[in-house]
Amino acid sequence: MDKTLDFILTFGAIVIGILLLTGNGGIFMKGGNSAVRKAHYDEKKMEKASGIALILVGLATGIDAYTTGLIAKIGYIVVLLVIFTVLFGYIRTKCRLKK
Repeated sequence: MDKTLDFILTFGAIVIGILLLTGNGGIFMKGGNSAVRKAHYDEKKMEKASGIALILVGLATGIDAYTTGLIAKIGYIVVLLVIFTVLFGYIRTKCRLKK
């Protein structure tokens, strides 16, 4: 399998993650029902958390480009599931605005 797509995804995830982490990537947080999201969640915390998650996904994808074998692929999927589970849990608990 060609590694080009893995490198493109790695580069894109890391660049967008850095933009979100520094506060310059708000354009990547658009979509969905943003009015409801802004009313319930702290946008800056969500951007930082999403930026960290995207950088971790980029690193995991970059490492996965060099690994072969079924165990490595299963490990990659498990790492992605852990990253997204922690991200969603953090957003639901720490990014929610107090009323």
